[in-house]
Amino acid sequence: MKKRILILLLLALSASSFSAFFVQAEEGQQQASKASVKLTLSQAQQWARSNSFSLKEAQQTIDRNRIMLKNAGKNLDFIPAGTGNSGEDAASSSAWKGYASSTVSYLESKKQIELAQDQTDYTTMKNYYDVLLADNKVKGSEDALALALLEEKAAEAKANRGKISPGDKSTIIQTRIEAQKNVDIAKAALQKALDSLNTLMGQPQGTAYELVDRPVYRKMDNTNLDTLVTRAISASPSVWKQEESVKLAKMEIKYYTWNSGTDDYEIKQIDVDSAEGGLKNTKDQLAETLKSMYFNLQQNDEQYEQMQSNLQNANKVLNISRTKKERGFATGTEVATNQLKVKQIERNMDELIVQMTQLQQALNKPWSV
Repeated sequence: MKKRILILLLLALSASSFSAFFVQAEEGQQQASKASVKLTLSQAQQWARSNSFSLKEAQQTIDRNRIMLKNAGKNLDFIPAGTGNSGEDAASSSAWKGYASSTVSYLESKKQIELAQDQTDYTTMKNYYDVLLADNKVKGSEDALALALLEEKAAEAKANRGKISPGDKSTIIQTRIEAQKNVDIAKAALQKALDSLNTLMGQPQGTAYELVDRPVYRKMDNTNLDTLVTRAISASPSVWKQEESVKLAKMEIKYYTWNSGTDDYEIKQIDVDSAEGGLKNTKDQLAETLKSMYFNLQQNDEQYEQMQSNLQNANKVLNISRTKKERGFATGTEVATNQLKVKQIERNMDELIVQMTQLQQALNKPWSV
């Protein structure tokens, strides 16, 4: 009887173990499935555009200004035939100025939606790369924790043999505790970066992705600064807007009617000077911004080359420590320390590549930042 009860208990435990195993397996598959959602930068930017309030608002402005332009065009059909009458001249002037102003507003709204698209794409790229950098921080903190655990284990062994003071052992334990805290902080930062990306894309919170577009190092091209400035000025929405302001101000002079009842011709001339001054200032500021970005990118390029040299040296030290360990002249902790240094340099290089990629994008389209 006792034997039979024992067999039944063993069967129950086995069934429970198998059930737990399958539950764990199913949870593991769900997590793997959840984490296996691949996300390209292009897809992220597409979702972000679809979810952007700024883009929706910009499209509404285009629709509104298109109607305003159409109505302004209709007003031109009702301009009376010129007979030299001052009232007719004023009506004609007003109609043409209204049409020109509506045209500029419509074209400006089209520029605005292009600007909103560029800004949305840049913001998405930054958030996308923020997730990659946060994931790098998690891996780095986990590596540091693994090393701290090795050092703690070694300290315990030394303490058992009386070869380490209680104070030194306590310090090593505290280092491990801090390393664990850093892992938790890094994981929280990663989750925050993922949440921000999901919010930007309009996707459900908690969705995890495998980000497949990792930036790669590209040496700075030989395009000179003057060429970049000229190209940016010709494509800048801000410069275009300021140029149109100059045209509108000059149009006020062109269609000015002296018998309009107001003596503000000099004011309109001042408006032209102000608009032209604003145009020059916009171009100068853009040139200065590009100059700063250009030299920062040059410095980053030099820094990357230095990191490559540092990585080579760190790998040499790591290989030497591995050889010494095989011969019994180095500990596993020493090897792990050198390996952590190699990984840290690699991750620093990854971070620098992200900075350079973002800077290059900003250099090509400074208005998107």
